[in-house]
Formats: sequence, structure tokens, C-alpha cells
Amino acid sequence: MNLSTEGKILLKGVLIISAASALVGLFLVPAQTIRTTNVFGWEMALQLQVHNRISFALGVALAALVSIIKIFMLERTANKAMEMDASKASIYMGASYLPRMVLTGVALVASVIFLGIFGIFGALVGTMSLTVSVYISKMLESRKSNKKTKGKE
Repeated sequence: MNLSTEGKILLKGVLIISAASALVGLFLVPAQTIRTTNVFGWEMALQLQVHNRISFALGVALAALVSIIKIFMLERTANKAMEMDASKASIYMGASYLPRMVLTGVALVASVIFLGIFGIFGALVGTMSLTVSVYISKMLESRKSNKKTKGKE
């Protein structure tokens, strides 16, 4: 499916925000320490910081994948709604909101069920990448339109 210009902008935004979040998470996620005893009875502290940080990044990746799927779903919904009259399009757009939110819920539940693989906080950050991408694209669009109107005066 071909994406519109807005869809491509959102896709780039989700990829950039998710990649940046995963990279920041790889350095800022705190280490998890487990205290255990070895064969000789000495107490040891086992650091799981690499596993903890990778699971955060995998949580971001899972949620970013879901956000990308939601962009394609939204694009398809908008294209179909453009062919309908206004009242049917409004109902159709409202009804198509539910599957996208269920998909987000599935990603978050999957990150809880497979907590050893996907970090829940990473998944939360990744689900916000689409929202942040929309806000940033709208802000950049309004700045661009403000510069055009100032240039005409």
C-alpha cells in the first residue's frame, strides 16, 4: 500500500522517535541486581543490566511495530472514508478507532505476559511514539504555514 505524504511523515517520525528512545534506554535503564550465593556459600551480586536494557529496547521495538501497523490501518481507513458521505464517514472513522486501540492493548499485554523478553516501560514509550510524531508533525506544519503567511505580508 502506498502511503500519503502525511503517512510517510508519521512513519519517519515513529521510526526516529523509537530508535532514539531505544538508544537512550540502552544507556539510562537502571541495572537490576540479584543477590545470590554460590557453591561455596559466598554472597554474590549478579548484574542483569544488559538483559534489562535489551528488554527495554525490545519493548520499544514491539510497540513501534504496532504503531507502524496503526499508521497503515489509519491510512486505509482515511482512504475509504474519503469515498463516503460525511455522516457515514464519521461513523466509519469512529468504528475503526477500536481495532487500533485493541492492537495497542495487545502489544501492552504481550509485553506484560512476555516480561522476560519485552520491557513494559519500553512498550509504553513505544506506544507514545505515534502520538509524539503526530504532535511534532503538526507543530512543524504550523510553523511552515506561519512562515508562508509572514512572507506574503
